[in-house]
Amino acid sequence: MVPVEWPIAAAGEGGGRDPARVAGRVRLRTARTDFFLDPSARLTEQERALMTGMLTGLVDSVADEFRVILAGAEPANDDGEQLFDSLRSSGLLDIPDLIHLLLRRAEEERVSTALRSGVGTGKLRFLQSLVSDDDSEVSAAAMALILARGRRRDRFDGPRIIFDDLSAEAAASLVNAIAAALRMDLFMRLSEGEADERLASAAQSVLSRHDEGNRLEARLFDLAHALDRSSRLDEKVILSCLHEGEASLLAEVLGRRSGIGLDDSWELLTAGYGKLALLLRLGGVSRSIAGEIIARLAELSGSDPESEIIAFDSMAEEEVDRARGWLRLDPAYRSAIDSLAVDNGQRTV
Repeated sequence: MVPVEWPIAAAGEGGGRDPARVAGRVRLRTARTDFFLDPSARLTEQERALMTGMLTGLVDSVADEFRVILAGAEPANDDGEQLFDSLRSSGLLDIPDLIHLLLRRAEEERVSTALRSGVGTGKLRFLQSLVSDDDSEVSAAAMALILARGRRRDRFDGPRIIFDDLSAEAAASLVNAIAAALRMDLFMRLSEGEADERLASAAQSVLSRHDEGNRLEARLFDLAHALDRSSRLDEKVILSCLHEGEASLLAEVLGRRSGIGLDDSWELLTAGYGKLALLLRLGGVSRSIAGEIIARLAELSGSDPESEIIAFDSMAEEEVDRARGWLRLDPAYRSAIDSLAVDNGQRTV
């Protein structure tokens, strides 16, 4: 069951209420921007809370690595909340790849929770059954995914991200931002030159431990690859993912069947308005299975199931092939074309 909207302002200590808004002209610039945002694209309060929680946990974990490495020269102020607020207010946490990851994980949580509503946790046996699979590659990949998922849940079973989940570029940006935020406190114990040298060395040490091969997406890829190699990337697997709320694995499976990447597959899976129908056509899903998927997913993306199945039925093979060709192009190239607003006859998605 998807939780209801949370209140903007939470109750403060002692039964009071913390101030939720600043007053006067200070708000004008932000209010103007916020007022004209597309309501359908804005974050819900649940998404904002999930993203904030995941980002706070990530910053705290990386800052803790710094503190361990710095040891005797540890910054005097280890207030995690103050560090996070400083980074946030400076804009240093506005890292595109990082925000994209946070949003994706929040969306995955929403979709998975909705799909699993009404399904008892004892009935979620798909991944567990693969652990004992006769195919050793499938078994190992399923176990690795289960363990990776476990490391990405907090003590309240909420989602979290770990340092390895970041792209190399995002990891470097985050590590250097945290190093800069810790710099002032080091001045209390070291000279400016010594502080910079220690922090630069610590940043390199933290970055040396970053391994993109441990990303959760890599574990999803490995399992889909193993199932594909054993010729079992079939509709039975698709339905198992759907029924047990394995939203990210469903996107990976459909993406592999379609010959496109996970990012594009997830976008089509959750975008609605004919995009879900396109993904199912790209993946060669039969009409009966497509109808079941559309019935479960269309409304989650704000789309109409009837319109989606009509789009599935009416889509010509030439249109599907053209979309597949476009989606197989380098994402950076496609993004550049979108930025230039160039219509080259290939942009069907």
